[in-house]
Amino acid sequence: MYSKIWNRSAECISESAFFSLHNQKLQDQLKYVSERSVFYQKKFGRAGIEIEKLKGLEDLSLIPFTEKEELRESQLQAPPFGTHIACEPTDVKRIYSTSGTTGRPTYIGLTRRDVGLWKETASRVFWANGMRPDDRVPLVVSPFVVAASYADAFENIGTSIPVGVNVTDRLIDAFRFAGATALLCTASYPLHFAKALKERDIDPKTLGLRIIFAGGEPGASIPEVRRQVQELFNCRLMECSGNGDYGAMVWGECEHQNGMHFMGQGVIHPEIIDPDSGESLAIAPGLRGELVCTTIDRECIPLIRFRTRDHVEVTHTECECGRTGFGIRIIGRTDDLLIVRGVNVYPSAVRDVVAGFAPQTNGIIEIQLHKAPPEGWEPPVCLKVEVNDGVEPSKELKLNIEDRLRYSLIFRAEVELVPEGTLPRYEYKANLVRKHY
Repeated sequence: MYSKIWNRSAECISESAFFSLHNQKLQDQLKYVSERSVFYQKKFGRAGIEIEKLKGLEDLSLIPFTEKEELRESQLQAPPFGTHIACEPTDVKRIYSTSGTTGRPTYIGLTRRDVGLWKETASRVFWANGMRPDDRVPLVVSPFVVAASYADAFENIGTSIPVGVNVTDRLIDAFRFAGATALLCTASYPLHFAKALKERDIDPKTLGLRIIFAGGEPGASIPEVRRQVQELFNCRLMECSGNGDYGAMVWGECEHQNGMHFMGQGVIHPEIIDPDSGESLAIAPGLRGELVCTTIDRECIPLIRFRTRDHVEVTHTECECGRTGFGIRIIGRTDDLLIVRGVNVYPSAVRDVVAGFAPQTNGIIEIQLHKAPPEGWEPPVCLKVEVNDGVEPSKELKLNIEDRLRYSLIFRAEVELVPEGTLPRYEYKANLVRKHY
């Protein structure tokens, strides 16, 4: 019998011990970056921040946010790591690049210690998701730029099976002949994989797939998506999340599947802010806001109050599993927000509604923006929706989707039903809005 928790002292830490640990680590990290990072020396100087006068967590909100665009500009000035590097270049042992789906890719360096800490937090997450020492996980590099960190965690717990990129048959063989039992992928990939299996006359249930770790985009917690995937593969679909900038894998569901626990204790400090005012908000169930993360134990590229632009909802602050990290679900991205006649509409919420029409729809959508308004968007919002193979794109289905969107999200859409395979997949990473102006 295995313990249900990978690192009990970290994941079940008391509130007071958590505050004390993060308070000290934050002060150490701020001192470190003020001495070693040219980027933060200038940033703190412009803001009039005197690090030695800050009282740790209680003064964290006085420090300005770090924006992704600042990091890009920093790296343009001093490639490849930018002026925010805080270690000797010779101490860098691994280099990643972000996908660049929202702009120019940025490069992320890790020291040997950084690699070890990323492996630790990812191990906590995958263990909570249900991975155990007898599990074998195929490593499909394509959707995840930090795949090596996942391999570190898989091998820390069980076994990894590298299979390459865009090689569906090799992935299938990993299950049929190498004894694979789990899969890490984006939330939208399992349905695509199931289709590929059926095209090869393979029943997904025969693979022996026990668990799917789904991250990289919102969606794995959508009840209809989860039901479809779990029924197709006879497995559990577990949500997990991280970020190539602040930490490869930091959030993960436990067996109770009530949102992703924070599992970066001692490594990352999370905040949730009001995306408009920037005010840091008190963590409580039902709270919605933008996730901001501060590294508190990072050598190469520390990040102070990094705006992730992920819009999240707090699902719980207590759990039967015993973990004390609060739980979240990612609703969408604050920079993808559409304001339709004063109503906030997140593209991922639109996809959630459309996914509820399965099996007629497959959950693939694209919002078409044709004109940039001076203030907010005017209805109807043009929306392309894929239907599954063999489904007639009927007027009835179109109207039903439009009615559901109007009722659930309080905005009017003009839906165009298109055949399966029409819309781009973006390597199965969420990118739900296309601008045509």
